[in-house]
Amino acid sequence: MQQNLELLKEKPFFSSFPGKALKLLAFLAERAQVSPGDVLFEEGDDHGRAYLILSGKLILVKQKDGTKVVVQHYADGDFLGFFSLLGAMPALFTLEATTETTLLTINRKQFSKILEQFPETTPLALKALLKELHAWERKNIHQAAACCLSRTGVTVL
Repeated sequence: MQQNLELLKEKPFFSSFPGKALKLLAFLAERAQVSPGDVLFEEGDDHGRAYLILSGKLILVKQKDGTKVVVQHYADGDFLGFFSLLGAMPALFTLEATTETTLLTINRKQFSKILEQFPETTPLALKALLKELHAWERKNIHQAAACCLSRTGVTVL
């Protein structure tokens, strides 16, 4: 549990959570092993989990015209899926392992327990979520070609 606590403290999404809330979350979090080719969730699934990669590699893929297109690579230390902790949402992509991978996982039910027991964490989680969304958009605006800028602007409004 102590290792889980230290890992979660390092993630911006949880860094402002009260100590007791983080300790409970660290206790509830689960470790999982996946093998190359294992699918953690498929496009359309409501997986309801966040994943912290402790070791290994994952890829996010999208099926396009019958071909698997790799959208993003993830590796040690990456934290993904935290939007799904706050509510149901179907996945837009498929997440699969490319190597033996060890994960720390948090599911929506566990996270909801934290929000119920520590109501002060809800605004902190929303603030962290908005900060991540803004950072994501900022990064993508800088990387977007001029032709694609009209497809950005979600947080500008």
